[in-house]
Amino acid sequence: MTVLATADIRRLRYAPLTFWVWGGVLIAAGTVWKILKATGVKPWRLGFVRRLAEAFGGDALWVSVPLALAAMTALGVAGALGLHALTWSRYRLERTAEGGLTVRRGLSGKDAVSIAPDQLCGVALREPLLLRAGGGASVRAVAGGLGNRDQNRTRSVVLPPSPKAEAERVCAGVLGEGEGVDVAGLRGHPRAGLRRRVVAALGWWVLPVVVVLAVLGWLLALPVLLACAAGWALAVTPVALILARDAYRGLGHAVRGRYLVVRSGTFGRETVTLARNAVQAWTFTDTPFALRAGVVTLTAAVPGGEDGYRIRDMSAAEAAEFAEYAAPGIVREFLIDTDA
Repeated sequence: MTVLATADIRRLRYAPLTFWVWGGVLIAAGTVWKILKATGVKPWRLGFVRRLAEAFGGDALWVSVPLALAAMTALGVAGALGLHALTWSRYRLERTAEGGLTVRRGLSGKDAVSIAPDQLCGVALREPLLLRAGGGASVRAVAGGLGNRDQNRTRSVVLPPSPKAEAERVCAGVLGEGEGVDVAGLRGHPRAGLRRRVVAALGWWVLPVVVVLAVLGWLLALPVLLACAAGWALAVTPVALILARDAYRGLGHAVRGRYLVVRSGTFGRETVTLARNAVQAWTFTDTPFALRAGVVTLTAAVPGGEDGYRIRDMSAAEAAEFAEYAAPGIVREFLIDTDA
């Protein structure tokens, strides 16, 4: 066996840059709340809950809200560090002589996931927004036979949040490529993809809040709500535009030798490298707005991972030709020979 990665305490610094910093606190609080309600306890009648509510309401919001966020962040960081240490202690990733993978992790070191060579379809380099800002990434194997979708998402992780250079090295090791697969210089997507992301960002994050506040301010004759609507638009619009542009710049696809490379996302950017012979089908998805913009979403179906990986908003005129080039034979019968 070839050892690709082992436990390293220095990876702990990336644990706070994950979803669990805030999401974990909310999930834990929700779970405790449901347990208390199921046992007949009314959480809002507990003494410490009432005292917290009174303390929160007794101070000015500009004091209590930052304090609450700081406390939540501190709990989230502690929880993320503890969860990382508990889950990834005694971690060891090995590549078998046959080309499969074995991942061992956990306090006992006996919690193992084995992926056979014929189940391995590729690898995914994941860079959520905070982790990407900290120069980190994690790695998942695109593989079948790991259970349902939720089980697959847990068992397919072969490298926890780590420095990006290490993550790229592990991706190359998982694929068995000495120098790795070149994921730089991917083919860009039409400018229509940028317009669609700008419209979506403004339509989901800016416009609804502005409309609600403006309508309430007009109906209730409260100028403060109108001021809040203007403030929201001025504060959130630049952020929405920056994220929309980042999402567009993250789009890319290419064929690299035996592999198809697909990249997309901003909050959860993912670069997926799929074996071309693992692609079993193509799906072309569009909408009336996409048709007018001349783009289409091409999905490569594979027997593993998320079952399908999308090349979002690529040129509709090139989609079928690219699909035939990436995985020959699947769409050939639907193409028209213009040279005939």
